[in-house]
Amino acid sequence: MTAVFAWKGRVIGSAAAAIIALVVIPAGIAGPAAAAPPSSTSSSSPVAKYVALGDSVAAGQGAGGYVDACLQSPSGYPTLLDAAPRTNLLRNPSCSGATIADVAANQLSQVNRGTTLVTLTVGANEVDLPGILAACSVPEPGLECLLAVQAAQDYLASGQLTVDIAGLVTAIATRSPAAEILVTGYAIPFQPGLQPLTDQVNALTAAMNSLIAAGAAGAAASGVDAVYVDVTGLFAGHGVGSGSSWLGENPGDPITFLHPNAAGYSAYRDALLSATALP
Repeated sequence: MTAVFAWKGRVIGSAAAAIIALVVIPAGIAGPAAAAPPSSTSSSSPVAKYVALGDSVAAGQGAGGYVDACLQSPSGYPTLLDAAPRTNLLRNPSCSGATIADVAANQLSQVNRGTTLVTLTVGANEVDLPGILAACSVPEPGLECLLAVQAAQDYLASGQLTVDIAGLVTAIATRSPAAEILVTGYAIPFQPGLQPLTDQVNALTAAMNSLIAAGAAGAAASGVDAVYVDVTGLFAGHGVGSGSSWLGENPGDPITFLHPNAAGYSAYRDALLSATALP
């Protein structure tokens, strides 16, 4: 029995209704973008000169063996991609807790005109799914839960996530015009049907992914070599509560909870390798 099944919390009606409202995608926001055709520009280099950008999922949090305060793991997908043929990880400034603004301020400088491959995983810290779960899964959710839900609701409804992802991807392309930019989404965290709350978090994650995909598509529409990489299919059947989870299941362990484990990061690697146009 996982820790999720041991939870005794019950979400009050007003909080549940607010969480349901979170999954409504703002009008006019597109769904996940289709993969772009291979880019002749990106494939001209015999070895991909790779830089990894992003948050805890980009760093490898959840997989253990951390090498620094950013919780970078040798089992994270950047290191796994580095081990693939014809890919050379030059720099990895990804860091746990990073927001879109953090990536722009503290990581973007690591890409340059010689970069030919960039991966980007960012956006979940804007919504704070673990924070919503922590606030709303207590026996009698109160003001903290409602405020957390309201903040996420307001953020998603604004469409700002799509705007900010598109802006960041465009900024990456400006610094590294020869780079193929792979923008990943996030795994749907829970096995369907565990609890009403976890089902709504799943729906929220799907909505967040759609907004991220729309941002990547918006940048691509302006001529940027950007592709959205959907990982949800690979994680199907491996969510928390499945019995074979590729995500941390213990809500009492904030380092691993809802973060991919080694198997999960291997799935990210596989999705990225399938999406890249590089040889």
